[in-house]
Amino acid sequence: MAELLSITEKQRQEVTEIIALLASRVSDNLKLGQVQQNGLLSGVAGQLLFLFNTYQFDQNLVDEAVFSDLLELLQDQLTDQSFELSNGLAGQAWVLEYFNQADEEDYDPQLLDDVDELFTQALDHDPWPGEIEMVLGLCGYAPYAARRAKFSKQHKLYNTIVTGLESTATYFENGHIAWSQPAQSVYRFDTDDREKPEFNLGLAHGVPGMIAALLPAHTIPSLNTRVTKLLSGACDWLIAHQNASGKENTRRSCYGSCAGSDEHSRLGWCYGDLTIAMILARAGKALDRPSYVDHALEVALHACKRDAEDGFINDAGVCHGFVGLALIFKLLDDLMPHPELKARSVYWVEYSLDKFRQEGIQALYSYNGIDKKHVEDFGFLMGYSGIGCALISLLNNDSSWTECLLMS
Repeated sequence: MAELLSITEKQRQEVTEIIALLASRVSDNLKLGQVQQNGLLSGVAGQLLFLFNTYQFDQNLVDEAVFSDLLELLQDQLTDQSFELSNGLAGQAWVLEYFNQADEEDYDPQLLDDVDELFTQALDHDPWPGEIEMVLGLCGYAPYAARRAKFSKQHKLYNTIVTGLESTATYFENGHIAWSQPAQSVYRFDTDDREKPEFNLGLAHGVPGMIAALLPAHTIPSLNTRVTKLLSGACDWLIAHQNASGKENTRRSCYGSCAGSDEHSRLGWCYGDLTIAMILARAGKALDRPSYVDHALEVALHACKRDAEDGFINDAGVCHGFVGLALIFKLLDDLMPHPELKARSVYWVEYSLDKFRQEGIQALYSYNGIDKKHVEDFGFLMGYSGIGCALISLLNNDSSWTECLLMS
């Protein structure tokens, strides 16, 4: 059992007050009917996930009528959705299954049987023809399969996902395995030469995400051999592509955003050293490869030395913000207990609280890179809902929801 975060009672009270404020703001926004779509990352599903977790934390903080009305609407509109994780059915169905499993006595095993079959058929392509990352692509179906697998067999759906990743992988002569961004991917950095291999290093869009998506399938006997090959080859490849400059400079990242580039990456969920360390540690434990865990700890401890300036921290969100960092360092400490990781989680909690003391709710606004300003955001990935989920996890140690972002 993971240890509770070592913060003061005053800090706990301050965090609780922020959670209450965020729950109120999100509920009011939902009441106004201003949420334009139902998705997980920025729409209704992600906001309901926050309110659900808030209700588990303190029932008095949630307007049950608002939650019930929006949940019913979400369910009624499932058939009108696209399929992907970000705004589509994969994310919304994951949320519904997360709610469904909250009370085992009332669990409905057939609630999403049709979705299981729909995904199994819709993803059945060899080779896989589209995006492979998690936000819009193939890996985004893995959280749903992993969540459903807790109460039902998901070998068919996972077989489809594994087959798709096998068909799109690059196999190197030394046994390493990686995935290049598809030629027409919207996430390619190099759009001048779309046929040139480009190996993304972010959890959201790159090789670490493929590793994370495969990890739960490792426990399925019929898939174990195939998945072990992919995981081992990909982890070996990832370790081999650490930046040389990161090893030498404590203020720079160990990994860039793409293989072959010695660029500096941010601290965050989407890109950077922290979630690479997290994925390597999880893979090392699953495969019984201590060397992966050792490398992961080395990378994570290196990241402890970086602050908001050289980590490119400009807002609070789960994707790449300071509240997200408090949670990620806590998850890393749960995986690889170490005083420095524990202390860094507390550091980012205090950093978050200090920002809130100075600026109030505006400290939790999301930075819009296009307009170059901070704006109110109620969503899960960048805004209030994800911030609230992270703060709750820091207080109650329940981080099961991070599965939808491939962090557990």
